[in-house]
Formats: sequence, C-alpha cells, structure tokens
Amino acid sequence: MPKNIRVYELARELGMTNAEVLDLCNSLGVGTKSHSSGMVEPQADRVRRKAVREGLTRDEQPEEPGAKKPARKKKPEPVPEPEVVSEPEPEPEPVPEPEPVPEPEVVSEPEPEPVPEPEPEPVPEPVPEPEPEPVPEPEPEPEPVPESEAPKPRV
Repeated sequence: MPKNIRVYELARELGMTNAEVLDLCNSLGVGTKSHSSGMVEPQADRVRRKAVREGLTRDEQPEEPGAKKPARKKKPEPVPEPEVVSEPEPEPEPVPEPEPVPEPEVVSEPEPEPVPEPEPEPVPEPVPEPEPEPVPEPEPEPEPVPESEAPKPRV
C-alpha cells in the first residue's frame, strides 16, 4: 500500500513554504487544495525532483507570510543584584558663594497722576409721541316705537 505524505510535511522537508509547494503541485497537475492535502509518494517524488531542478529548495523552512506566531512567554523581571558597598567618595568641599554686591538705589521721579477724561454728555433718547386715541363713534339712538306696537307692561 502506497504511503501518503501531506503538503506541509513535504514543504518542511524541502525548506519551502506551504504556498510554494502548493503552486509547484498545481503546475505538475497534482490535485492539492491546502497545506493539509495528502499525495501519494510517486507524486511527492515528482514535486521533489522539480523543486531541486528549479533550485527552490532551502536548508531551513522560512516562516509562512501572515502566519500567526504563538504567544511568547514573558521574560521574568531581572532580579536586581545587591549593590556592592564601597568606601564612600569624599564629598567635595562647598565653594563659598560670593556675597552679592548691593545695587545702588535708583530714585525715580513720581509719575504724574492721570487726568480723568471728562465724561461725554448723555444724549437724550428721542421720546416717541403718543398716538392719539381714536374717538368712539356715538351709538345711534333707538327709534321711538309707536305705543300701539309697544308691549304692554304686566301688572
């Protein structure tokens, strides 16, 4: 029974990327769809011979482009080394600061007081004239009703 080999195993053996081996398989007519596809050993030999003939093999397999790397473990924090206590260096003697020279006092002339500006006269606002009230029209007086038509008062 022939032994099958997967594309990713062949790629690792030849030092090629999975995509390169898949392209090589497709050019030879070997039916592979992904890196986990398998092929019989005679087909794998054809792929090996073509890779060697075209000079595509490498000593070490390169990383796949776009492949996710496993999470790296964090390095432990370095332990601080105990400090070696040596003889303390002698402190330099402080250099005395020179005394500041007193500055001569400068007498300045007093500034004249500012003269206040006269306030501008307020401009009176124009007062609008009140509108004349409309004269109401006198109501018409009722016409006298003849007594014969007038209602009679009740007793």
